Amino acid sequence: MRWHMPAESEIDSSESLESFIGAMIRRERKAKGWRQVDLATRAYSSDTRISEAETGMPPDLKLGRAIDDALDLDGALVALLLILDRLGVRDYAADFLRDQERARAIHEYSLVVPGLLQTPDYARAIIEFADPAGQRDVEADVALRVQRQAVLTGPEPPWVWVLLDEAVLHRVTGSRRVMRDQLAHLLDLAEQRFIHVQVVPLHCAAVPSSVSLLTAPDGARTAYTEGFITGRYMVEPADVDLFQRIYDQLHAEAEGVEASREIIRTAMRTHDERA
Repeated sequence: MRWHMPAESEIDSSESLESFIGAMIRRERKAKGWRQVDLATRAYSSDTRISEAETGMPPDLKLGRAIDDALDLDGALVALLLILDRLGVRDYAADFLRDQERARAIHEYSLVVPGLLQTPDYARAIIEFADPAGQRDVEADVALRVQRQAVLTGPEPPWVWVLLDEAVLHRVTGSRRVMRDQLAHLLDLAEQRFIHVQVVPLHCAAVPSSVSLLTAPDGARTAYTEGFITGRYMVEPADVDLFQRIYDQLHAEAEGVEASREIIRTAMRTHDERA
């Protein structure tokens, strides 16, 4: 029995973003008169991996950059891979991240420094810890997280009010240098008129997950809560009200803005002394 291998013309580039990327790589390779092995050599890969990339299994960002350079695509392939990665965000987080980008107000209680306020090194440490098998493109994830922070530097940034569990300040994430820089960054951000950070003291009741409340430009309110590997995005008023009450209770227990800044400064000095 002879197995039938699909001819190149049988690949439908309109079927998915993955197939579009594959068709683009194949088209540009053939335009240069190269075989798959020729591209593989120039991209420091294998012809098998190039074949996979051309038939709907996109390369990771590292290989994508190498192929982009070899084919003189001027960043087009890398941009498509970043879009694909963004679309691949877990379903439960995708809608929240989309709405966060256009929210006029963000109220959040967090067990880590929230993504919008993270330094790249702090973000990298968290992402690496959550990926012990080393399957993610960490640098691409860090870049996406930093890219989302652009909402804070736009002409109309959202009103941001963060309640931060005090344990976050003392837990060594990455290294003491990473923590010192992260806490300094928090203090700098808190100087902005639209960013407020309050510390929830250690003696307060523990909440097992983060809570985020978004207010859209039209006034609509949503809520998002996330644990280690699960999350839930809520739009029903009753659900949003429940998490608003949880947030309000935490807010009532939190230290004031000025007292919180001093707590952060003290924690930063501790990391300095032990570095």
